[in-house]
Amino acid sequence: MTAFAHARVAASGADIAVRTLGEGPTLLLLPGLGRSSNDLDAFATRLVAAGYRAVLPEPRGMGDSTGRLDGITLHDLARDIAAVIETLCDGPAVVIGHAFGNRVARCLAADHPALVDLVVLLSSSGKVQPTPEIAEAIRLAQAVDTPAAIRADAVRAAWFAPGSDIAPWLDGWSQPVMRAYLAAAAATPVGQWWTAGTADVLIVQGLCDVSAPAGNGRLLRTEIGDRATLIELADVGHALPVEKPMLVADTVIDFLRSRAANRSSGHG
Repeated sequence: MTAFAHARVAASGADIAVRTLGEGPTLLLLPGLGRSSNDLDAFATRLVAAGYRAVLPEPRGMGDSTGRLDGITLHDLARDIAAVIETLCDGPAVVIGHAFGNRVARCLAADHPALVDLVVLLSSSGKVQPTPEIAEAIRLAQAVDTPAAIRADAVRAAWFAPGSDIAPWLDGWSQPVMRAYLAAAAATPVGQWWTAGTADVLIVQGLCDVSAPAGNGRLLRTEIGDRATLIELADVGHALPVEKPMLVADTVIDFLRSRAANRSSGHG
């Protein structure tokens, strides 16, 4: 597989490092809260092998991406991604957001509809909250001072289905980015981004997800209506594209191919 190409994109208030791979219709991938885009490399590689181009912006504050973190909203984070699409993509993109990345994807679709062809939401959170026990596991998994053994148990409980390899999420969290992005979400009225504007939406939810329980996807599908499709996957948790990148990529690919076929036949 060809190595990722690298680019930089100047956005309002940020300078975004971007990696790209492959040729074909553009799929833009956004990682979860406080996570690097490297989380999605295996997922992206599978998409590229199927004939797509993967574009992976590094969130501002992560890696080589820089930008103000204080006093921002989801609209600022969405503008970062809009600048990436305008600079590196030929027309509107399919935007795939994992976990917190789905909030940025939805805000992008609401604020910049001409840049978004489809929003794909992986592990959507929302109105069905985790239990207090799982909320505590999430806190322990992300905290910098959690002992290694306790962290491993917390990561396993919060984010992965039984029997999955938890190693990818034992570290790699950015505390400043987590704090800033949670504050950005809190500063943004939910109604401004919740239903992804008027974009078509694919919701992919793991049935073993206890951090963003599957009921969230069902509620969101009902709220969005006919422009949304819900797919639920057994035996996978909140770390969806990290935990089972091949399964999740194939699920997205199948949907995209079906959608393209429907469009070409005049039915979509």
